[in-house]
Amino acid sequence: MARRVLCVGLGESFQLAASYRRAFSALGWRVSGFDLDAAVRRQARLGVLGARFNDFVPVESWVRKANREFLLAALEVRPDLVLVVGHVPLRVGALAQLVASVPDTRSAFVWPDTLLNLGRDDLECLPFYDLVASYGKQSVEAFGRLGARRVEWIPLAADPELHEADPLDDATRARYAADVIFIGNHRPERERSVLALLDAGISVAVWGGDAWQKSSAAPGRVDHYWQGRELFGRELATASSVAKVCINLIDPTNYPAANMRFFENLLFGVATVNTGCPELADIFRDAEHTVYAADDRALVSAIRRLLADEPLRRRVAAAGHSLVLAEHTYVHRARTLAERLGFAG
Repeated sequence: MARRVLCVGLGESFQLAASYRRAFSALGWRVSGFDLDAAVRRQARLGVLGARFNDFVPVESWVRKANREFLLAALEVRPDLVLVVGHVPLRVGALAQLVASVPDTRSAFVWPDTLLNLGRDDLECLPFYDLVASYGKQSVEAFGRLGARRVEWIPLAADPELHEADPLDDATRARYAADVIFIGNHRPERERSVLALLDAGISVAVWGGDAWQKSSAAPGRVDHYWQGRELFGRELATASSVAKVCINLIDPTNYPAANMRFFENLLFGVATVNTGCPELADIFRDAEHTVYAADDRALVSAIRRLLADEPLRRRVAAAGHSLVLAEHTYVHRARTLAERLGFAG
């Protein structure tokens, strides 16, 4: 009989929990999902206003009722594995009760972000997980000191099903045409890098939320690069695949690990340039599978070199694409998780 996994995390198709649901399904597991944030919103009073208030000041009674929903769902499914993905309002009491009620169920916590974003609930639950999967190698020791019993380095990955590009007809190419593309949220450091590229005469298209406009240090220049909105899923893949170079401006608080975009960009058949993520430099080698740039000067130099050398762009793009598909998708990560938790086959 197929093993059962209950994935706990945000429910949208582009979220990491959904990528793990698809991956475990591909491995033949029976997959269920539970969105604890959505459960809290269902319990909130005063409609949208109450839900927004709870985002900033959690109302314990609403959160506790949502956790009861989770526990009842888990007791009904009786999964072999409960997989908690990212930050969710999971109370330690709900997790402890599940361990007590269904002792054969194993549990794992996938942490995909800087340690800066760990919440109180995340920390309190750490001792109850059979495995904590840290996206950063250098964070493994820190999780142990925070109370996790067992921690493994399991990096992020790519989701080919989510990021499958649409056919590239002339209209599509014209809509997303760009020499250089960056997709992501605004950060002051990212804006400085984009402006450094513009100052060097390099055209760059930036897709992201309206913080690029609202929080800009140079609002008069935003229209020169910002495309006015975010991209997700297939459209993200399509826009990226049209560009000559994809850049990944990694948030400095993620250092030295690689973020999600590191792997996603490699899917698109486009040469990629990444800022600081030395943890993967021995796997994805510089100028072979991708290109690394330690600062803005190096970023400008790397992009100029790639734009001027089409054969190099093609070689780097092909090698990175092949390696990520061969070894670094969420099916690979789900299999690794299952094996390290003792689920053979």
